[in-house]
Amino acid sequence: MAVTFHCGHCHKQVSAPDSAGGKRGKCPYCKQSTYISAPVSDEDIPALAPIDEKEEQHRQAVIDELRAQERDLIAEMGGSEPVPLENRDDLTPEDLHHFVINYCLDMAGGRLDRAATYVDELKTFGHLGPAAVADFQDGKVTEPGLDGIPAPVVQRFLEQLAGELR
Repeated sequence: MAVTFHCGHCHKQVSAPDSAGGKRGKCPYCKQSTYISAPVSDEDIPALAPIDEKEEQHRQAVIDELRAQERDLIAEMGGSEPVPLENRDDLTPEDLHHFVINYCLDMAGGRLDRAATYVDELKTFGHLGPAAVADFQDGKVTEPGLDGIPAPVVQRFLEQLAGELR
């Protein structure tokens, strides 16, 4: 069996033998030294607490109430609820920029699974996903929220995202 993990430098998925777990090794892609996580067995994972049905019903009621308030506010302002992106006919790359921004932020924060969801979202919009990434790569769009990440790192994230969308 193999240990699968993401390189801490290039973020590529890497597999290593179980015997390498808990040690350092060189990434086959970027050749940087990276920590290889130890294999996890079912015994290592604690059992989850059962769902409290009463608490879950309360949580859902709060969500429903907040949605109702949101609808009321939109109606008061004379607007209508926004149409989901996947149902719009007039979609442009600009409408997808938030996916690109969130991808970069999650990659920088080490939230690789969450970043992967943005890749999947962008793929659903066909050619518009790569166009949204290209807007950032070409400097047509800047985002102050990404200023905390070094520019070369953001560019690398954008290259990786563009590659995953091809």
